[in-house]
Amino acid sequence: MSKWKIILGLVVMLSIGTFVVITMTKDDVDKIEKAVGSVHGKYTSIELIHIAKVADNRVIAFHEVNQEGRKLMVAELKKNLLGWNFEKGFSVSAREERRYSVLGEYAVMVGRMPYFDDFHEVKIETANGDVHTATIIESEKGNRYNYRGYWFYIASKEESEEIFSASVYIVTEDGEVVEEIEKPDNEPLY
Repeated sequence: MSKWKIILGLVVMLSIGTFVVITMTKDDVDKIEKAVGSVHGKYTSIELIHIAKVADNRVIAFHEVNQEGRKLMVAELKKNLLGWNFEKGFSVSAREERRYSVLGEYAVMVGRMPYFDDFHEVKIETANGDVHTATIIESEKGNRYNYRGYWFYIASKEESEEIFSASVYIVTEDGEVVEEIEKPDNEPLY
């Protein structure tokens, strides 16, 4: 076999492989949404609002469920040969400003983002002085509870105790603390 046939064969295989990977990525969002929706049943409407990839075969999906008003749900999903499977999840009620849980391999803290004109970011400060910045999911429409979206922070399972007892602050661009989000009374969910 000639050297050029081998090279051409490799190029064709790489091109097909790249196409499959790109197509799977687009299809993954639909499959993740379907896997999350299957947990709630066919009569519940969900809106997938954010997917955080935490490992090659794991994601944390944030979605709203329309059950007696909108409710934020957090789900960890794992990909196997058959597709995406729901591992574990929890919800945040309209009255909770923040909640946390240890999902399979990760600790997740999530909260609702209240309306502040000058808010810039959400800071998380652990007891030992480490400061982390939460990721913000902006809501396009807001809701009847006067929230503009959500914030979340994902940590390793080993860091869960530090994160669960951390102080959470809404901060302006100048670094001024606008609000401290109180720690809930409940113990971490495992």
